[in-house]
Formats: sequence, C-alpha cells, structure tokens
Amino acid sequence: MKKILVLGLNFDQLPYIKVLKNLNYIIVGVDRNQNSPGSKYCNFFLNSSYTNIRAINLFLKEINFSKKDLIFTAASQTAFISLSKISKKWCIKFLSIKTVTSCIDKKKMNDLLQRFDIPIAKTIYVKDFTGIRVDKKKIYYLKSDYGKSPKYCFRIKNAKFPILPQKDDFFKRYFLLQEKFSGTHYRANVIRGNFFIFKKIKNKNIPILSFDFHSDEIKKKLKNFLSSLELKKFLIKFDIIVNKKIWCVIDIGFDPPKRLENILIYKKINFYKAYVYNWIDKKNLFENIKTNSFANLEISIKKNGNTTIVNRKSNFENSCN
Repeated sequence: MKKILVLGLNFDQLPYIKVLKNLNYIIVGVDRNQNSPGSKYCNFFLNSSYTNIRAINLFLKEINFSKKDLIFTAASQTAFISLSKISKKWCIKFLSIKTVTSCIDKKKMNDLLQRFDIPIAKTIYVKDFTGIRVDKKKIYYLKSDYGKSPKYCFRIKNAKFPILPQKDDFFKRYFLLQEKFSGTHYRANVIRGNFFIFKKIKNKNIPILSFDFHSDEIKKKLKNFLSSLELKKFLIKFDIIVNKKIWCVIDIGFDPPKRLENILIYKKINFYKAYVYNWIDKKNLFENIKTNSFANLEISIKKNGNTTIVNRKSNFENSCN
C-alpha cells in the first residue's frame, strides 16, 4: 500500500482524512497539536509544526517514505509551501516553491498577475508610513503580504494609519496600500476549467454562472493563468471585483473553499470525496456537478464561521457548522 503524507489533522481536515483512510492509504500525519482529532487515523504520526521541514523529512526517512508515495493537505496555505519543499526533496511531482510563494505573497502575486495581463488594484507597497501621501477624501485598504485574517487588514479613512503589527508568518516584509476599487465582489473557485462563482450582495453570497460584466474575458485569462502555471488540477480561489468598465483580482487562495464546501453538502454532494479524488488523480467528480442547480440558493457566513444556506424560492433553511 502507498503511504500518503498529510499536513494538518484538525477538525476541518478530518473529513478528507476519512476519505483517504477508506481508500486504504498508509496515512503519515503531521500536526503540532498532539491531540489533533485526525491523529487517531494515522499509521504514523509526527507531533510537529508542518513548517518544520527538517523534522518532517527526517521522520519520512525513518519510515521509509519514497518518491512513489503521495502528499496531501487540506490545511492552510502555509501547508502548500511546506509540501512544495518536501516534494522537491523526495522527487514527488507537485507545485514548485516559486509558483506557490508567487501566489501566496501578495506583492509577488500582483507582479505575477500583471505578467498575465490580469488587472490588479492600484497598490503602494509599505514598509513604514514615512513619506506616504494619500488623498484624505479617498478610502484605502491596508493589508499584509501574507495575511488571511481581519487582524492584518485595515480600512483607511481620512489618511489615519494604524500601528503595524510585529512581523510574523502573516506579515513578512510589506503591507499593501490599495485605493478602494468600486464594484461588485465575487469569489470564483476554479478547477480543471470549471468555474463555481459566488456573487457577494451585502452579507449574502449568491451562486451564479457568469460574472455580470467581462465574464468571457475574466474566465479566459484565469484559465490561461492556471494552465500556464500548472495549477489547473487544483481547486484555486480568486477574489475579484468587477464593474462595468474594468475588473481586478485582489487575492488568490489555495486552501479548500468554504462556500463551495457548504453548498455541496447542502446539495448532498460529497465535497470531501470529490476534493481527495481530484487531488490524487483518481477521478474528477467536480465536472459532473451542475452549477445551475445552485441558482435559487444564497449563503450567509457568520463571523463565527457558521454558514446558513437558504433556498430563496421555498425559504427553506439549512445550517451547517
């Protein structure tokens, strides 16, 4: 039986681990939480941060891991960076370190998007606020280069800047200062050329088939971007703002998409099986999902992470934790 290295074993990753277990893989798990719920499904368990590449590689050597084995994560984007380094060491086909960091580091991401003629928001890169001049009448957003949390995102009004946090895993070199880009916000999940698009209206997310404007152009450029970087087999998230005149990409994400996960659960489709099967190249179950069946649904995501899906025709509600 093949071994599969799994980075991240907490509750959010548990459904994916169960799918892998049912496929009879020898599960090699890594998590810094000694009591992580996924650890009991592991044949081998390393109690370590998945950013500790040296410890992971030593552990893999001890258990006779090889280039014929597999790697997997459904954890944070940091885990993708770790997998790219581990895969290079063990000669396992995966994304390059350069590709992953170019998408996760927002400064590098903007440079990469521009190379593919994909519009971005007007951005100033900030190490400190010395010499920074902005229009006091305009609204800006300030966010860190690796940040994925409201803690690292500030709304700037009247040119009043916050005190920047200490550098850490979410703030490595820069903050990005972006002038407010007016338009409708969308989340697009893209896999193997299939688009799952969610339109944000106030605090609701509405599944739709196309963007309201520039839809053909957006889809064509994102497909080219993903194909050129060998990302098309992964489920990639794009945050996009669109208005009648122009559109821009403001972020890219690698971790599993919660909106799509919850709406498939609501539709009684096994998201976790589809995600795992696609990752290990067993079968692409996403291509059989009929997105027009989502047309009458809307999603609300609360601050605590709870998601409510409402059928707008029958007003039937279903809550997912």
